[in-house]
Amino acid sequence: MRKNIAIALLLLSTSLFGAAKETKMLPIFTEGYCAEPTIAIMGGYGKYSGAQNGASMYGVELGFACPVFQVKDLEINQVLSLVHSDKDGLKTNTLEMNPRIMFKLNDKTKFGVGPGLGVIFAKSAAKNDTVFGFNVGASLNYDISSDFFIGIESRYQWAQDAQLSNGAKTDMNNCRTLIKLGTHF
Repeated sequence: MRKNIAIALLLLSTSLFGAAKETKMLPIFTEGYCAEPTIAIMGGYGKYSGAQNGASMYGVELGFACPVFQVKDLEINQVLSLVHSDKDGLKTNTLEMNPRIMFKLNDKTKFGVGPGLGVIFAKSAAKNDTVFGFNVGASLNYDISSDFFIGIESRYQWAQDAQLSNGAKTDMNNCRTLIKLGTHF
């Protein structure tokens, strides 16, 4: 058993070392870095585990080429998003940072997956609370022209419980699916 674990760790470290040779740290400070910014408006449906009903959600996202690291032959986008929801007395604004590994399916279509960190600003009639979460999601973007794209994204977020009333906590885990319309700069 120990031998198998040692072999697996050796193979993993070898592949990571090989990838590290092709990795640029902080490319934002190197000559030739291009941010490739995008901005999109989003709208769709989501549900908090602690809420009775799902709700419409809408927001905006700003994307750019990852300024922290670049790996050869791998597109990594950094996306910042702000999403709002208001239903049944629960108002939320979620701010997230989501790096995505993008896979080119064809000349116009990309599929992305990645984790994220977020903060949820929640408000009820009784109290306000701020909770943190971790999420994972997938997206599909299609370039309708050289300037515009449409897309769809689904994301699940595990979040802390919010204290929105005296004595009771609200489960803020949530899932959402949003469509988006955006532009490349």
